[in-house]
Amino acid sequence: MDLNNRKRLEDFITRVDEIQNYSYFDDGENIVQIRCSTVNGEDKVEYSQPNKEKTDAILFNLRLFVQNKDDISIGRLSELCMDTEISDKWKKEYTAIRDNLNNKLDTMAAEGLMGTINYRDILDMYLFGKLGHRSEKDHSYKLYKKWVTNEDADKMLYNAFHTVIIWILDAVISISRISKSELK
Repeated sequence: MDLNNRKRLEDFITRVDEIQNYSYFDDGENIVQIRCSTVNGEDKVEYSQPNKEKTDAILFNLRLFVQNKDDISIGRLSELCMDTEISDKWKKEYTAIRDNLNNKLDTMAAEGLMGTINYRDILDMYLFGKLGHRSEKDHSYKLYKKWVTNEDADKMLYNAFHTVIIWILDAVISISRISKSELK
């Protein structure tokens, strides 16, 4: 395996191992929840996800994995598929993980008077439009302003954003697992 590619996989694994210890994961399988109930004859919907501090800690790393600016991004790891010394098993599993994530992200999340929105849009509108940047001219921010018209919409879409975070984290943890095996 090319020495630079080995280093990229090692760096990827190190970063994933580090974030798996973050408090974002404290609630185990209950990181993101929606609870529906009826109270005094009225329907009530409650959303829960990690607090801002836990979310902010994970988002810094998440950006490294989803933006194709870093050698350890999910997309840029596809460059390793050109390395003839990396096993076909790793390449096949990596591609399946990445394709599965992209299929989930491209699934329609909501449809309404404003049109349709997929999960990738929700990721972008929070990560790059609301939380990571703030520019009136930015497409992601405009999308956020278009879809988040009230507190209920924000709660619902922010919960969906955390679901997307879980999907991405699941993908990077899976890629880390197959990469550890590849490096042995």
